[in-house]
Amino acid sequence: MRCINSWSALLFVQSFLAIFLTALASTAADTTLLSSPADPTAAVAVVAAAAEVSEKTYRVRGTIVPNDILSDISALSTKARVVINGGEYTGFVQKDGAFAIDNVKLGDSLLEVASSAYAFPKIHVRISLKEDGRASIAARYVQIGSDWSDDAPVLAYPLRIAAVSKYDFFTPRQGFSIIAMFSNPYMMMVGASLVAVFLLPKLQANMDPEVLEELKKK
Repeated sequence: MRCINSWSALLFVQSFLAIFLTALASTAADTTLLSSPADPTAAVAVVAAAAEVSEKTYRVRGTIVPNDILSDISALSTKARVVINGGEYTGFVQKDGAFAIDNVKLGDSLLEVASSAYAFPKIHVRISLKEDGRASIAARYVQIGSDWSDDAPVLAYPLRIAAVSKYDFFTPRQGFSIIAMFSNPYMMMVGASLVAVFLLPKLQANMDPEVLEELKKK
């Protein structure tokens, strides 16, 4: 009986030691994985690379070219500017029409030529990265109020922008016109009054005296 109890106690101790050693090994493995120095380094490297890409900026270049509307680029005001996103980025127009806008970030932007004398088309500019890491610039004409669509044809780069119309803030003064004068409502009222002044006495002279007396009494 004592041998059986001793054997049972030995089996219990062995089982307890096996469970304890298994738990200890599992805890050590988990601690090794959590404290591994490779994972934090890799995570920091990924975050740093993403921050570097997002902070990198690019240059958008182009030229304002002459056409029938703007035949001489020098006629463009010296205050003319090429702006992106309403002035977030600005570039000056050179004498030959060339311009460059620096510090433009990745993504979609709206490019406009700010001129007080000429109207220019608005351009949707998209800067993206290729698989080899180089920047790609795709530009398309866009209508204000409409969605930016990738279906529009891509413009050549560097950009070549031409004026579409010239602003006209003045209306030429019209010359004298007798028809325009008498078509004025005030002139028509004056004419009707003059006709009444000259015609009423004649009508009264040809009127029956009895009828005239009745009108005077009324």
